[in-house]
Amino acid sequence: MEITNNAFHTQIQSSNQINNAKNGNAFAQILAGYQPNKSESAKAEVRAESVFNMNTNQGNNDINLDEYLATGPQATPVSLKDVELLLPTAHNVDTLAKYSQEKFKDLLTQYNITSPPETISFDNEGQIVIPADYPYTAQLKQALTENPIVENALRTTAALASHYAGIMEGQPFRDEMATARSQADRDRIIEKYSYLFDDNRPAKQIILSFLEDGSLLLGEKKQVA
Repeated sequence: MEITNNAFHTQIQSSNQINNAKNGNAFAQILAGYQPNKSESAKAEVRAESVFNMNTNQGNNDINLDEYLATGPQATPVSLKDVELLLPTAHNVDTLAKYSQEKFKDLLTQYNITSPPETISFDNEGQIVIPADYPYTAQLKQALTENPIVENALRTTAALASHYAGIMEGQPFRDEMATARSQADRDRIIEKYSYLFDDNRPAKQIILSFLEDGSLLLGEKKQVA
């Protein structure tokens, strides 16, 4: 049996050698077809790194922020009810801030900008505001123009944080109203927080502050009395 097995093994080996000689690189070509495309794999990894679970008007969904924040017209008309909107929640603000921070750091490195501005904010028209004494304003604005996703990420972070801050400002009012025992209590609470119902009350303005290494901090600009 041992001799027979050896003979059988030799027969298979010889047969394989003959087939390989006939087929040349056919096997290698077939095998290559099953190998993952490195370029496509790299793209898939990048896409995966941009996907985050976000709170939206359509529930908690995985959102590709690179695609969500991309500019440009829609290929087909979209109904407003079909558009996923990011809600002003603590989770969304935190996620966007971290996403924006990494995008901004990468941008500074890519354009050899050695230090970030101390702050970035956006005016009522949505235009970016950079401190006048920042020495790399021209380079940074060019970088943001060429990479609109980064500017959109910063703008969206500031906008969402502003809405969230406004919501949280009203939290004490909601808490006290929830425990009010009488109409008199409710009237007193409404009077106490009457400023919340002022239609002319300015929105919270968020300042994006940057440490020397590009780390992002969110702060509120104090309103001038």
